[in-house]
Amino acid sequence: MIKLKLSIIAVIFILGPFEAINAKDGKIILNQPQFPFIFELNIGEKQTIDRTYKNTTLQKTIKLISFTPFYEPNYWFKETHPVNFYQFNVEIEVNGIPVTLFYRPYQMPINFEGLRIYVENIKLMDESALYNRKDDMEKQVRLSVCLKDEPWGPENIIFPINDYLWHSSVYNNTWGALVPFNQVYYHRGEDYGAIPDKFDVVSPIDGIIIETPLPDGDGSSNTICIENEYGFTWRMSHMNIEHIDNRYQVGARVRAGTIVAKTGMTWDGAKKQHSDPHFHTDISIKKINLASFPYLMESYLRKYKDPIVAIAGGYRFAIPGQKVVLDASRSIVKNGNIFNVNWKLSNGKLADQEQVEIVYDKPGLYAEELIVENDKGEKDRDFLYVKVFDYDHKYDFTYGWAYYYPTRNIKTGDTVLFWNRMINTDSDVKINFGDSSNWVTVKNEITHAYKSKGRYVVTLLSVNEKKEPATLKMEVIVE
Repeated sequence: MIKLKLSIIAVIFILGPFEAINAKDGKIILNQPQFPFIFELNIGEKQTIDRTYKNTTLQKTIKLISFTPFYEPNYWFKETHPVNFYQFNVEIEVNGIPVTLFYRPYQMPINFEGLRIYVENIKLMDESALYNRKDDMEKQVRLSVCLKDEPWGPENIIFPINDYLWHSSVYNNTWGALVPFNQVYYHRGEDYGAIPDKFDVVSPIDGIIIETPLPDGDGSSNTICIENEYGFTWRMSHMNIEHIDNRYQVGARVRAGTIVAKTGMTWDGAKKQHSDPHFHTDISIKKINLASFPYLMESYLRKYKDPIVAIAGGYRFAIPGQKVVLDASRSIVKNGNIFNVNWKLSNGKLADQEQVEIVYDKPGLYAEELIVENDKGEKDRDFLYVKVFDYDHKYDFTYGWAYYYPTRNIKTGDTVLFWNRMINTDSDVKINFGDSSNWVTVKNEITHAYKSKGRYVVTLLSVNEKKEPATLKMEVIVE
């Protein structure tokens, strides 16, 4: 474990770049048809890529030049003031041409020199985790590549949740992101916040059930594991046992798209996810862990017609006076180009750049709203949550999550269920549904029906005993 301390005055650490240690060939991790080519490099090492897709063959050499970690303070912990990674900049050369890659939450592969290139994992980050370390890397950086027009993995993968809107809940964790308000835990897989027992869970692939919690639960997270003939394995967790189809015992064959369960809230053998119910999935092939976000996002975009996925970045941590850079560049446009980017900031200001700097004067939980528009006028929203710590009072801040259902195909007059899961509030939680100026009190849940079509921003507000604000936001689309 890396033991680092952050002084009260210090606002950010930027270490690096890390220097070269040798110059030899990389280590091949996976060279499997239909999957990205995965390999590891130390700084100064090279890997030759010889890749064919359809009628295109490319041979390129990738060299790792350096990598730079970025830290931020994490005052969740009582005894120490540790920091956590929120991003790495990875400098490589492709046939001698330099390019910067980013290892950060919700990052898709980049197109460069005829390749799609992605950072799978970084050994330094994995070794610093206090929970769920993989410990499966020999070299410093693990990279993966395929050709520019090649899908990321098999094209027949089906996104595992039906009728789901990607950022319809405040709770959403991805591969490599710090799980907020937890120990130092960089997530390995994808979490999709969901009100329990509502959404159908389907098999993403054709395969055989190799693990199931049937008939009575597995005493843990009720995991279903499906594997195909090539050793491609999907794990799906947290379903409630009464909503798992009892036909799918170990050894049963299942077709992609078949409903096997519903999203749930089971953890540690019981329905314990009262504040953070979610569906978890992670993937591997031949027992090699795969960075899951590109696979899941591409399957999501095949299943749903969303023209844009705005990506604000998930979570950031800070202390008063610290500059935080907001970055919209991870947002995805399926057809056309990004025409307009707007940030509606918690300080009341508006900004129309991809990258925006903001400084927070006081502790609290802030929601920074991102609006992305393509050249056809189609829009999407996402929200970055920034927890600004009071470093003298660590445990009494307000935080939490919010949910709604249904998330798709909402019509005027339909009843929409909203869940409030704010924690450690010292006053009522107020909710505004976005279709009027009215605020109402919400306890655990509340319903609302919209009278008109539109895209509505739902806002939940509360404070702690020191009157530090906490804000949660979600977008609801009424057709």
